[in-house]
Amino acid sequence: MIQHLITDISEDDFNVAVGGQVEIIGWLYQYYNTEPHDQVVNITGGPVKKNDIPAATQLFTTDWVVKYMVDNSLGKYWLERHPESSLQEKLAFLLPADIEIVTDNESVEDLKIIDNAMGSGHILVYAFDVLMQIYQEQGYAIRDAATLIIKNNLFGLEIDKRAYQLSYFALMMKARQFNRRALRNGDLAPNVFVFEDTDDVSEEFLAKISESDQADLTEIIDKFRNARELGSIIHFDTQKTYDFDSLQAAVEAVTTDGLDIFGIQETKEKVLRVLSIAKILTDRYDVVVTNPPYMNKMDAALKKYVKKYYADYSGDLFSVFIFNNSNLVKKGGYSAFMTPFVWMFIKTYEKLRKYLIETKKIDSLIQMEYSAFEEATVPINTFVMKNVTNESLGTYVKLSAFKGGMNVQRDKVLEAIANPNVSYLYRTNQSELC
Repeated sequence: MIQHLITDISEDDFNVAVGGQVEIIGWLYQYYNTEPHDQVVNITGGPVKKNDIPAATQLFTTDWVVKYMVDNSLGKYWLERHPESSLQEKLAFLLPADIEIVTDNESVEDLKIIDNAMGSGHILVYAFDVLMQIYQEQGYAIRDAATLIIKNNLFGLEIDKRAYQLSYFALMMKARQFNRRALRNGDLAPNVFVFEDTDDVSEEFLAKISESDQADLTEIIDKFRNARELGSIIHFDTQKTYDFDSLQAAVEAVTTDGLDIFGIQETKEKVLRVLSIAKILTDRYDVVVTNPPYMNKMDAALKKYVKKYYADYSGDLFSVFIFNNSNLVKKGGYSAFMTPFVWMFIKTYEKLRKYLIETKKIDSLIQMEYSAFEEATVPINTFVMKNVTNESLGTYVKLSAFKGGMNVQRDKVLEAIANPNVSYLYRTNQSELC
């Protein structure tokens, strides 16, 4: 690992002045996971076990891909509503495209951005930087902006406790960078959470919940019994609503005796965290950005769940995330992904393709050279979808001819942004891609 840190990582990734504090956290975590990752993915045959999923699916998202995804989702979302903004000049990876003006009164304090497979927090931290530019342009003091971003704007979910801890740390350090008092009172905490199983929540605890809230709370707890494996694909009926304020109050009202032989206090704290996650999962967002897990070797329980709730998209976990996340956003919102690019071509993902083309707009897409991303065992792409159906043009970049790794791919994207007339950039209707 030490040799990799010395030889493989750019000096800039250690340099706080150019954002290296986040890069190095991600690289450290990836190298920490290298050995268990290799052990898991090299298993011949058989599904990936529940406890091995984090090691099998954690991939650090390359910095320029993070910027492309956030610039063309969060950045573009803001520019559509604020065409006078100078933000466009600061988004290095915003692809050439028409900005369709949207008239609404959404404040920057109302923007909600989520990464629901957040890893070590790279996407959320860059989103923090973009939001800070927006807040400053809107006249906020940077100290106030840092607090508001943590409290109001950013949300994250993760199945891996170590990754969650790194993400929490990275976001708090960003807040501390702009507000030196951020850590003093202990009342500022990011809206990031790690999934916890609820199979140990006792009947004794549920019996203490008020009758009016007991059924809904029991339903939510049942959904989270295998949460460490299911993570953000836990299914909620979109027709069902929960009164989370009432449920939280009911849980907080539970009292314990001196001995607490049933562990009521510990269960109470867990259930409150689970309610926070359930509320996040059932909310809707302006922007969803993630590098989802890539995994098709599912164990029996996960496979059964995916077949039950996501049958048309069950070829791989990443395709479930594409479907799920594209519907987490509000009308007119953006979802952004880095995934294997097989969803565009093979029969396994035919229903996913049809669904996306008929109900969403693939606003932009970058197809990378087959072996560009060495950390993954599959060729990848990165793309941004808008939750609208229209005939407007999208922007598509095909990099399959340019070999030499991710740095070459990055340089070609920047070249296309500087000169939209390059031969490998296309402005066309997504129907032409079928």
